[in-house]
Amino acid sequence: MHGKDKSRYHASIHPHRFDRFIQFVIIKNMKKVLFLFLLPFIMISCSVFDYPARIAGFSTQKFENEKSGRFEETFNMSKKDGFNKTLEIISKLKARATHKSFRKGFIVAFDFSKSFDYCLDSTEAAVFFDEIDANTVKVSVVCNNSLLAKNLSEKVFAKLRD
Repeated sequence: MHGKDKSRYHASIHPHRFDRFIQFVIIKNMKKVLFLFLLPFIMISCSVFDYPARIAGFSTQKFENEKSGRFEETFNMSKKDGFNKTLEIISKLKARATHKSFRKGFIVAFDFSKSFDYCLDSTEAAVFFDEIDANTVKVSVVCNNSLLAKNLSEKVFAKLRD
């Protein structure tokens, strides 16, 4: 009987079931470990949240650190008036606004080559609007092509002063 009891005991353990159980536990925990390992790399940079906009082609991040191609002026008008007038100016310059957001306060446009000889049709410029108060707005014209930024800002600022 001693032999039968052992065989029953061994038969109930089933090494294959035990191996499957261990594999399941390891795989299940490996997914969690892998996720926890990758999470810091994903969250390290705030620019991760800007990737969808970059992929879609309308990120403003490339304009944020521009210094030589940045021109700013303050105007006595509402943000809405400045935003709408700037869209009209861009249209009159035969350029195209690729992305705009009144709420975030920016317009990104390109194809200024029809009005300015020294840039490619793919050169982008951005205009940012910072509301100081209800009747005052700071307008910033930014472009990586500093010559375009200078001349575009002169035209935009002259029209906004009118």
